[in-house]
Amino acid sequence: MPKAETAQPGEPGSSGGEAYDLIVVGAGPAGLMAAGTAAATGSRVLVLEKNRDPGRKLLISGGGRCNFTNAEFDLHRLVAKYGSTGKALLSPFSRMGPAEVLEFFESRGMPYKIEDENRAFPRSDASRSVLAVLTAYARDGGVEIRTNTAVDGLVIENERVAGVRVASRTIRSAAVVVATGGLARPDTGSTGDGFLWLERAGHTIVRPAPALVPIVVEEPWVERLQGLAFSDVRITVRTPDAVIAKRDGKILFTHFGLSGPGILNLASTIADAASSDRTPGWNVQVVIDFFPSEDDGAFDRRLLALIAAHPLRKLRTILEEIVPPRLVQQVLTNVAAPDDLTGATVPKVVRKKVVQELKALRLTFRALQSEDWAVVSSGGVPVEEVEFRTMQSKRVSGLSIVGDMLHIDRPSGGYSLQICWATGYVAGSSAC
Repeated sequence: MPKAETAQPGEPGSSGGEAYDLIVVGAGPAGLMAAGTAAATGSRVLVLEKNRDPGRKLLISGGGRCNFTNAEFDLHRLVAKYGSTGKALLSPFSRMGPAEVLEFFESRGMPYKIEDENRAFPRSDASRSVLAVLTAYARDGGVEIRTNTAVDGLVIENERVAGVRVASRTIRSAAVVVATGGLARPDTGSTGDGFLWLERAGHTIVRPAPALVPIVVEEPWVERLQGLAFSDVRITVRTPDAVIAKRDGKILFTHFGLSGPGILNLASTIADAASSDRTPGWNVQVVIDFFPSEDDGAFDRRLLALIAAHPLRKLRTILEEIVPPRLVQQVLTNVAAPDDLTGATVPKVVRKKVVQELKALRLTFRALQSEDWAVVSSGGVPVEEVEFRTMQSKRVSGLSIVGDMLHIDRPSGGYSLQICWATGYVAGSSAC
């Protein structure tokens, strides 16, 4: 097994220096949960955070609202959301599942609300409410949180963790939790440091890549729709050969393409389909149906009735009764409809084209956005290398691995933070 840094006799911290029962590297959601839980047992806990303040990424999650868990209380249905690796989460979820998470925050003065698809948010709609509970939980237990402190590596002696290296000294502990996060949003400090330490300690690292990430499309006109959001559309992913996936959900138009939960959850599928490039004409299209509850015929009849009811009004004004003006303008541009068309003068061919655009607006996938835009990243330590009853490494005694360090698929909808709470809680309970 590769060796990590080891304190030598006479080095600072090798004897008589700083020592703690537990060191947590990373003051994000998993790290603070682990620290607070360990401190509640009476352990002396130190949290080391390289940023100026704790929870930097947490504050921007959910657009600043923080979808802090998913209120799916059937644990078997819950773990199924995480794909083939989800079964590993049954043990930590049985101890800190969504019900326990909701009770944890509510009992500490943070009321919550449940929105579409079981998404739980603080009632304040402010991620700071979540962070305030976490930091209070840690500090009330006596946790020392040391910010602006970058860790250089783990100290491992005889296949057992013995502390961490900070600058030129060692801070000793027989238990260390690595909670430095994945590679999503590196501007918040998630730069993959922990993966390097774990790899040196003998762990396999599945190369992290953006997972829940917006997509860039080829059509330049999408910029005109920037900021438009739709809460219930049907998204179909197509190649020239087949339909790859369908999903109903929320989307958001951006200046470069599409975002929103419906797109984020399909991003990896779209990218995988695009990587199957076999011919010069190969492309992947993302098709948006703005009225998924009606088939083409029903929607056409509704539109025909609406047009007939307003023979003197411009077609543009009529359409604005059912879709936003900027989308109307783009649809009419796409179908090359004259601007002076009224209800009485709309040709059938134009109406049919409008129906087609609103039931199947086609956008051509170009690329995934970068890690800077990702909500979470895939990759990390395989579940086979971690004991999920304790969250401890199977390679190094006393070393725990939590949250986004783990290679587990995470759909959008509060599922990623649920992993953080559960694995952090189990690690904190077991570490000391």
